[in-house]
Amino acid sequence: MTSNYNNDLVQQFFQIYSIDKKRLPSSGLTNLGIPSFVAEWLLDKKVPGNGILNDLELAIINDFVQRAFPRKDDQEVIKFKLTQGQTHKLIALLQVRIKLDSNSKQIPEPLANIPLLNFSDCEISTDIVERYQKLLRQGVWGKITLRLKSNMNNNFRVSVIDFDPFQSSEVDLQQYAQYRSQFTTEQWRDLMFCSMGFNPEHPNYNYRSKTWMLTRLIPLVESNYHIMELAPKGTGKSFVYENINNKVSVVSGGKITPAKLFIDGQTKSVGLLGRYDVVVLDEIQSLTFDNPDEIIGPLKTYLANGRYNRSGFSDIPISSDCSLVLLGNIELDGDQRPKHRYNLMNNLPKFLWETAFLDRFSGILPGWEIPKFQRDMIANQIGLKMDFFGEALLSLRRDNRFYQYAEQHTQFDHQTITVRDEKAILKTASGFLKILYPHLQLTLQDYQRDCLEPAREIRQQIRNILYNLDDEYKKYGKEIYVDVK
Repeated sequence: MTSNYNNDLVQQFFQIYSIDKKRLPSSGLTNLGIPSFVAEWLLDKKVPGNGILNDLELAIINDFVQRAFPRKDDQEVIKFKLTQGQTHKLIALLQVRIKLDSNSKQIPEPLANIPLLNFSDCEISTDIVERYQKLLRQGVWGKITLRLKSNMNNNFRVSVIDFDPFQSSEVDLQQYAQYRSQFTTEQWRDLMFCSMGFNPEHPNYNYRSKTWMLTRLIPLVESNYHIMELAPKGTGKSFVYENINNKVSVVSGGKITPAKLFIDGQTKSVGLLGRYDVVVLDEIQSLTFDNPDEIIGPLKTYLANGRYNRSGFSDIPISSDCSLVLLGNIELDGDQRPKHRYNLMNNLPKFLWETAFLDRFSGILPGWEIPKFQRDMIANQIGLKMDFFGEALLSLRRDNRFYQYAEQHTQFDHQTITVRDEKAILKTASGFLKILYPHLQLTLQDYQRDCLEPAREIRQQIRNILYNLDDEYKKYGKEIYVDVK
């Protein structure tokens, strides 16, 4: 099959920010639970080049992994080495927390956590925290140097004595936009798709399925953008979120507590929504809450205005620009359409059915139009390195020009549309603009085809449910009508 993907063009402009996507699958790094944004950075540093890794490159990577990436059961081995006076270097996620104690008369020291090893309350100097303040939010991946140190009371504690982060720094968005102007729209779409880790030339991926997969990136480029994806198993719903950036947190099914999501009443520490740029609740069909009202109530407030508090735990509302993504499995019929097409929520817990809650989401991504993932759907072209790609997308959150463009060029039929419909469609269209047209050079036809129409379709899925579940929404009619102006 002849390839239309222009690898040379990607390398010509993005150079050090690009990587041959064949290298990661051949390295085996993802099998060790190392996210792609870390693994691709590592490959580029240790064994730069193109094509699948050869035997020598594999040996270099395996040797490095053996030495630098600890397994969970290495905890006691590392402790023993530290007790023998050795320093120990490893690559892992490092987080820092400040524990406030109202009874203490001393200013609390920062405490470091290394989740992989279940190391908590490690000593860390304020100098390191000052230099890398992202440690206080989501944490940062990097090279950590540990040593056992004693305090004045001769108590020994694990201490972080040095830290070298290796996540991409700030992205030059002006240069990024200039590079975009060197690509056709189709070339750029395929570059975005490849950079996510998928093969844009696979015959099973058509224009629509690519559009819905690119929609997964909108919560990164748009702040306070809330969306659901409903699909059968095996379409790779959570893959990009787990691998793109450390500012994205994925929580899989099970029990979600108010403490975890909002604020912990015991430690007074801020929950996931206050610390991350994107929070993804996966497998929502198996979500359980002890008291759904204690979650859904504050969550509705947050989805509406970006602020939340927890009764009895925080007097001042916490503001956040975190986007919330819900991923759920649904059943399909023989035509590969949703079995319960008149109520897509049918497979999901009843507490998610409330129309006032659903109305606050920008849309439902029709994941049933995305083909099931197969091994040959993995990207094998030159794409953007995942750490750079993730930072570029997140950097676009702060640029309001795209929302303004959408406002100026979208005509709504106010007989059929609510204020929430309008805001949702504009935010989704703005997200598509940031992903596909970061240089903002496009025709109205481009805007309608690539941004506005998919934004309308995604919101239409919400309207369909509201129309069928709640008579209040019938006065607007079932169809949403929008056009360019």
